[in-house]
Parts: sequence; C-alpha cells; structure tokens
Amino acid sequence: MPRSAKKKKAEDFKKVKLKVGKKKAPPSNATDTSFTAKAIVVAGQSISTDKSAQLTNSHNRTLRELLTQLRHYSAPTRRDAVTGLGDFVTLHPEVLQAELGPIIEASVRLVVDNDPGVRRQLRRLYGEMLPMVSSHELAPFMPLAVVFTCSAMTHILDDIRADAVQFLDLLADAVPESVAQFAPRVLPSFFSLLDTSTTTSDGKRTEANARTALLTQSSRLTIMRSCFKFLSVVTRPLASHADPLWFMAPISASPIPPAQQLFYPDCSAPFAAMNLFGEAAVAGGDGSGDGSAAAVIREQSAAALDRLFPFLQATWTESATIFAAGRISTESLELCVRVMQILQVLWRAAYSNVIPPNDRIAGFLRQCTVFFPLGRDFEGDEATEAALLTLNIQLCELTAFVSQGAGDADADLSRTLRRVVRFVLHTLGLRTTKPARSQRASKRTLPHEQFVEILPVIWRLAQCCDCQDTSQLLQVVMLYANDCPPSSPAKTLCIRFLARIIELQWSRMPQRSTVDLGDSQLTGLAVEWVLGLPRLLWHLRDRNLDASLAAAETLRLVCQRTRLLDAHAIDTLQAGLATLFCVDVPGKGPVHGPFRLYPPALQRTVLEVVACTPGHSSRLVQAVRASNAAVAPAHAQIANEICGK
Repeated sequence: MPRSAKKKKAEDFKKVKLKVGKKKAPPSNATDTSFTAKAIVVAGQSISTDKSAQLTNSHNRTLRELLTQLRHYSAPTRRDAVTGLGDFVTLHPEVLQAELGPIIEASVRLVVDNDPGVRRQLRRLYGEMLPMVSSHELAPFMPLAVVFTCSAMTHILDDIRADAVQFLDLLADAVPESVAQFAPRVLPSFFSLLDTSTTTSDGKRTEANARTALLTQSSRLTIMRSCFKFLSVVTRPLASHADPLWFMAPISASPIPPAQQLFYPDCSAPFAAMNLFGEAAVAGGDGSGDGSAAAVIREQSAAALDRLFPFLQATWTESATIFAAGRISTESLELCVRVMQILQVLWRAAYSNVIPPNDRIAGFLRQCTVFFPLGRDFEGDEATEAALLTLNIQLCELTAFVSQGAGDADADLSRTLRRVVRFVLHTLGLRTTKPARSQRASKRTLPHEQFVEILPVIWRLAQCCDCQDTSQLLQVVMLYANDCPPSSPAKTLCIRFLARIIELQWSRMPQRSTVDLGDSQLTGLAVEWVLGLPRLLWHLRDRNLDASLAAAETLRLVCQRTRLLDAHAIDTLQAGLATLFCVDVPGKGPVHGPFRLYPPALQRTVLEVVACTPGHSSRLVQAVRASNAAVAPAHAQIANEICGK
C-alpha cells in the first residue's frame, strides 16, 4: 500500500502576510470601543428617602406618590396603590378635608378597571372612606362618580357590571339625596341589566334580551338588591318613613302649613314659586302639595314599573316553584322577596293610593295567589319563616291595591280578597268560625317591623272590604293592642292607629274618609276600648311613656272632637281617670296613682283630658285636689280650674 502523507503540524506563530490596499487586522486581545454609553437613571427608593416632614402611610409613601401610582400600567401596582391609599386615609383622616377632590378624581376611575383585585380594593377603600366624610362635602363629586359607575354598569364584561352595582350601593348609603338626583341616568343602566326586552330604533320592543337571559341567580340577586336600594332612595321624598302611619290621610283643617306654601326646603330653587328672579315657578306652588319634584318621581316610578315588570314577572315564575315543591331554597326565596319589594316601592310611588286597572298586574296577582299563603306548611328556621311572613304581607297589600282599582266586578279577585282578610286575621291571632262571629284563638305578638308592614294592609283592606270584614279587621287591632307587652313599641302604634280611625269615623266635624264603619257592634267595641285606656295608663305607669302619651292624647281627642261617648260612658271614664291621681282605699287610706310619676308634658295632657270631660264628678275633683302637690308649676292653673279654685 502507498505510504500515507504526513499531516502538517500547525504552526504556533503564523506570520500574516500583508497585502497592498488592506488594513492590518487588530490583535486578538484588542478591546472593541465602537459602543456608545448612555445614562442609566435609577429611581430613588421611597422607603429610604427622608420624608419626615411629609404625611406618609405605613410604607413611607406620600399621597402624591399613591395618586400617581393609581394610573400605573401594572395592575399589581394599582392594587397596591389603592391599598396604600386606604392605609393613608386611616392614619391621616384629617387629609380628607383638604384633599378629598384629588382622591376621588384619581380613584373613582378604577371602577372600570379590568383587574378584579383593583376593583375589590377600591370598594373596600370607599367603604371605609365615605362614612368619614359628611354628605354635603361628598355631593360636589357625585356627578363624576355616577358617570363612571353608569359606565361600569353598561360595560361589556360581566364582572365589572356586577362590581359596579355594589359600588353604587356605597354611594347610595353615603349620599342618598345627591345620588337620587341622577335617577334619569342610573335607571336606564338598571333597565339594561334587568330588562327582558330591548327597544329597536323605531320604538318597538322585542321579546327578550340576550344579556338578561345569561344572568345567573346570584348575579341577578345582586343586581336586584342594588336596584331595590336605589329605588328606595329615589322614592324616599314621597314616603314619610318617620311616621309609621304615613298611609293614613293627615287629619288637619289646613293640609299644608302656611310656611310651606312659600318655602320648599327639598327643592334646588327654594324660592322659585315666588318668581323673584324670573325663574320658572315650581309646579304645585299653590299649596296642592304636589310639586314638580314629586311629579317627576311618580313619572319615573311609573316608567320603571312598566320597564321592569316583564323581568319581575319572569323571575317570580321561575323562583316561585319552590312553594309547589315544598322545599324552600334560600336563594329562590330571596329572589321572590326582592321581586315583591321592587314592585311595592314602585306601585307606592307611582300610584300613591290606588293602582289603576291593569290586566298585567291583575294577572300577576292571580299567578302569585296560586300558592297563597306562601309556604303555609313550612316549618324551619326563624329567618325563613320571617321572610315568608313578610312576603305574604306584601302580597296582601298588592291584593288590596288591585282591589281598589278593579272594584267588585271581578269574582276571582273578590275570593282572593276574602282569603287575604282571613290570613291577616289569623296572623294577628283572630280565628274566624262563622261569617258573623269571631273568636280569639291565641295571643300572638309579631316582630315590630312586620307589624309596621301589616298596618297599611289593614287600612287598605278596610277601604275595599265590606262592613263586616272591616269590623273584624279593626277588632283584631284592638285585641292585639291589649295583648302587646307594656314596653312594646307596637302598643303605641296600635293606640295611634285606632285613634286615627276613631277621629275619622266619629268626629264631630266631617272628615275625608273612605272607610265605612256602619256597625253598632264596632261602636260598642270602640267605646269599650276607649274606656279601658285609663286602666292601661295605670298599668303602664312610667314604663312606656310613649304609649302613655299616645293613650292620653287619644282620650283628649275622644273628649274634644268626637261624639263616641255618651253620658254613661263619660261617668265611667271619669271614674277611671280618678285612679290615675289618688284613690281612697278602705283600710289603707289614700293611694296615689301614676300621675305623680309622669313628666310635665304627660301631666298636662292628662289634666286636659279631665278638663274636657263635662260635669266633673266629686270623686274626680277630690282625686285631682289630692295630687296638687305633684302637679308641675306650669300646669297648676289647669288643676285649679278643675278643682274650682
């Protein structure tokens, strides 16, 4: 074989041959200096910066730094900024007085933030911050807050819409009057969330809304809670929530005091009716009591009832199946409760006293009363039973409203009305055995909130039922008033309610009343109840001054302005009044009554009752004379006139 060629050995130091026209190559260890250097700016660490002269939070961040980071592109940074802002406000609450504007303007924009954590921290921040600021300081910033909230309520993302209604709840709790002014902007946002129909460009309504059809029960319930709260805030000027007897017409010769004919404290232009500066006059400034603001609220409520009724009816149809199944689901029951609450607040605001004949509402009522009373066989926890009772009471009120508008022509409605009357009587403890008789079954005391809700039902039913049912309804209130515990606030409410009924029915002056109590048996019951008020005053003593004052004012009303008591009843009343002052008990001597324990205002009312009774008996005069030492000096003249001094 031929010999292989020898491999050439690599040279250690190879000599590079230079050629003409080419540059010499740089050495292998040469440094490349072709790059250019730029300045590197490192931000100062706020935790190490001396900020002893500035207000900072727990992480040494100033308010300006936090507000700047609220606009950062990173979601975690924005979330940390909102958390730090809450920490800053907690540590330095006084800063809200001077920096409230920049804080709200920078933070309220995050209502539409895409990150759920940022929105959650924002709700927590406003939940802590808004109660720390007065409503008049928050009012100037509500337009901006409502704009961003409405934008979030109509957002394309479901979670942003759900968080927006919760943010609206915070605003409604903190500044209800200011938020209510933006009802024309907020209500359409609720319509877009809850309305089951859509409106085309030519004004026609289509059958279903795809967005509403995709709502889950939990999200629907969240929106309905917020909607009910907002509607309650909007309609609040039309409801006198301070007086539980708001549903009864005021009994006064002048419906509106003269001062209110000139001043409108709830209006944006309080002197507009006087046309001092050429502004438009307020409607209803003639003393009718129905100003432009009230008319606008009624119009908005009627429109909202028309828009939301299909959704409410569909929700009820879907959720009310629990009453047929016999198994009460908490979520479905709350949906039914919210449906009835929204309907109640809208029909009270839109139609005041009477719902006009409406086939849709009458049909919905027939649909609701299929399982009435709702949950009749349910026995479970107290919260569910209380919710069922409240739902039945609201359904009874809706029946009374529809009956007032429909009259006696509808036989089905008349049967439903009788069932409602029996339910109310049974709820208050009166068991009816025959049409002409009633029998006391057992003493039953309702929670005060539910008793407040059932009184408007009794009043409405008394206006649309026959005389016999009306007598039973008022009789059960009298029996319930006697059964209430002495310290119960329901006792005071019962006394005031019956006093208003007595004044309407037996007043010497004609009163505007739609209740017909042409029943001699009821008259006897009313007389018996009035004659029992002195005994009630004795038992109450000073344990329930509100109820004692209501009872004394009722006696003064009966003696001054009604024709209820005859001569024999007056003598019986005077004998009962004498026990309030002093009684001569054989073997014990004089025993002083609770009169000496009364405050001056109640003492004056009781003395006025005695002064109004004609022909004072000697026993009553002696009792008042024996208690002269306990009479307040300001009322000594009334006591002296009774005693003949």
